Amino acid sequence: MKITIISIVCFLILVLVLAGCSKYIGIPKKKAARNLEEYLQNKYKGKLGYSDLSLFFNAATMDPNMYGVLIYDKDIPEIAFYTHLNLKNILENDTLSMYAAADRITVDDLYKDAIARYEARQAVVTDFKNDIPEITFSTETIDLNFKRDIEPQELDDVIMRFIDRLNKSFKEIDTAFQFSLLVKTATHPNGFITIPLEVDDDKWQAKSMVLSKKAAGFERLKTMVLKNIQSKLEIPYPHYIATENSKIYMDKSSLSRGAWLQYLEDKRIVNNGKGKWRNPQTGLYVVYFDFDTKFIYRGELLTEENDTTSYSEELRQIISTIEAEGIRTK
Repeated sequence: MKITIISIVCFLILVLVLAGCSKYIGIPKKKAARNLEEYLQNKYKGKLGYSDLSLFFNAATMDPNMYGVLIYDKDIPEIAFYTHLNLKNILENDTLSMYAAADRITVDDLYKDAIARYEARQAVVTDFKNDIPEITFSTETIDLNFKRDIEPQELDDVIMRFIDRLNKSFKEIDTAFQFSLLVKTATHPNGFITIPLEVDDDKWQAKSMVLSKKAAGFERLKTMVLKNIQSKLEIPYPHYIATENSKIYMDKSSLSRGAWLQYLEDKRIVNNGKGKWRNPQTGLYVVYFDFDTKFIYRGELLTEENDTTSYSEELRQIISTIEAEGIRTK
């Protein structure tokens, strides 16, 4: 009798616990997928597909029915958008709860935005078909494949016009990601120059040209530069070792001369959890080279106090130093 009473009490406790936690037990993934498929079929007659479906339950949403998903047009996969959906209620309400209630954003609003973005990008491709045979927009990169080698002045002119054209469709093309232009040529079909774009006052602006790690001959240059730095540091600065961090600026007036900025770690700085943590990346070394010939002109230790410098101060120091050497970055 005693055991029966205990069993009943335990059962009641379990029921109460499950009832209290039920609001945190969301829709299973299989059911979420079925709801999404039914929604897309009813709303778009199978025109749209999806991928990357995953639960998006966290402290910010506190919604166990929230899923992240990439939705795309089956005929034109470039028309795509990522969003978060309550897949328990999607068949009754497709308003996106992670947007402000006043905006009343729906799945269809995002789809229309994706179409407008695709059409704006295709218009850019059309406008530059005579200058750049192949232009590919991806999430964070715009590949500009010239399929031939190009002279510095011509590249500069095309890039300026291309960015100006992008800015004419800024609202439609803009995404949550930061774009970079990747210049491809016949000699460097996988990538040669990377030009990061920054947004200022709702316009893209070009940052300094840097050498792409995809460039043909990059690994050979890297080996040569690191070997050169090691030999120059061995006696006067034996406590320094090269890190994995570097910036390789290219001279826009030649597309061959460059400045390899290598960050150095001080081996004497050991963070063992005792006392205040210190940034061991204190050194910054610059090597000037010619990429076509793989000739290294010279190198110098730029600073031993880079750990105390802000990003903006570091950038000003780098740019002023390499431009004094004749490396035009913009």
